[in-house]
Amino acid sequence: MSTAPLDIEAVKKVVEHHKMLGNCGGVVAAVSGGCDSSVLLHILWKLSTEMGFKILCAHINHNLRGAESDRDEAFVRSLCGKYGIECRVLSANVAEYAEKHRLSTEEAGRKLRYGFFEHCAEELGGNAKIATAHSLSDCAETYIFNSARGASLSGICGIPPVRGKIIRPLIEFSREQIEAYANEHGICYVTDSTNLTDEYTRNKIRHGVIPVMKEINPGFEKAFLRLSKNLYESRDFIDSEAEKLLLKSKTKKGFDGKILAEAHPALKNRAAAMILEEFGFSFDFERTLRLAERFGGNDFKEELSKNEYLVQKNGIIFREKKPEESPEIEKKAFSAGKTELSPEKTAEVSVISYEEFKNSYKLNNLALKDTFDFDKIQGSAVFRSRKEGDRADIHGGTKTLKKLFIEEKIPAEKRKSVAIIADDEGVLWIEGLGAAKRARLSEKTVNVAAIKIRVEK
Repeated sequence: MSTAPLDIEAVKKVVEHHKMLGNCGGVVAAVSGGCDSSVLLHILWKLSTEMGFKILCAHINHNLRGAESDRDEAFVRSLCGKYGIECRVLSANVAEYAEKHRLSTEEAGRKLRYGFFEHCAEELGGNAKIATAHSLSDCAETYIFNSARGASLSGICGIPPVRGKIIRPLIEFSREQIEAYANEHGICYVTDSTNLTDEYTRNKIRHGVIPVMKEINPGFEKAFLRLSKNLYESRDFIDSEAEKLLLKSKTKKGFDGKILAEAHPALKNRAAAMILEEFGFSFDFERTLRLAERFGGNDFKEELSKNEYLVQKNGIIFREKKPEESPEIEKKAFSAGKTELSPEKTAEVSVISYEEFKNSYKLNNLALKDTFDFDKIQGSAVFRSRKEGDRADIHGGTKTLKKLFIEEKIPAEKRKSVAIIADDEGVLWIEGLGAAKRARLSEKTVNVAAIKIRVEK
């Protein structure tokens, strides 16, 4: 905690130390109307004249507290009018957004807020920054919250002063210092009634844990600031060493898992997180640890997103895109002649006598796979893709087509494009595998259906 009282000069030192406003032509001030953000707006207003940047205020009406939410919006608009600052307001239905995206109300509100702040920053242009009113007290609460969840080193560092375009000018000042500044300068603010309850985890920490920590050490927040700086230094050192390790293990295709496996556990774990991040995969403690433990071990292929795998093959770790699914076979009536099954696939069907077939075709397993007994069709026959519940006795007894395709090692992404001929009783013939037992050619066959599948490359 800064030992000096909170004033413009003290904030300037924090801003300059963390290079918050370098090469910046504008700042989006995230203002809820509470004490911290109202003080932030006042300080930025003062600094903008001295440092020559434009301010745009951004406020979110979450519509969660009825008239109180509307009161907050009106207050922020009034405050901006007093300072001559432009104000942008997003009226959001957070509850509906949370339900639609299966998020908690807190997470939904956060996503909507930061999306709106980014939009406002784009409006300002000129490498605009987004200033939030996070304080040292918020940082300490985050540390306790993440520690209780067993977070990694990065997680317990607290809230960073700068993250990308987001800056936090009040991050080294306690809530008490901020409230003292508001009283000294006559800054009005509104109070969110939910902050007075213990409904949310952060409020439980604020009302129940922090007071106990201050009983143990009245200078808890000041001590936490020292701890936080030490944690950041440790994290930065490990990050630097992990980057060197990744550079050493880098190959044309990915990363050499055997080199990574020999590193210190702290570096292995951090390198694993960096690999997941570089490949665009989400990561948490368990996923990071699991990857680090598999460095240089057995080959694996793990699905980490809808379209991609994380793979280790022959000791090399890389990202692999899932093959695109082949197009499904459109259901069409089975008949002699040409039938377009998909944009890439056409079937050519000939119906000939068994005698003609024997004289025209070299009888072998390959030829027999392309035929079935035409007269065994029950009802009407169609071309189509496999569907749930399909079964057939192709070889080795009756099996579901799902199991059959797995046994035949037909890739999952190709299975929809395998042509099936089925009648009212079920599957008659499968592309590449041949006829079901009930429709195979025999000495009693009179007419043969011969199928040739042509695929456009």
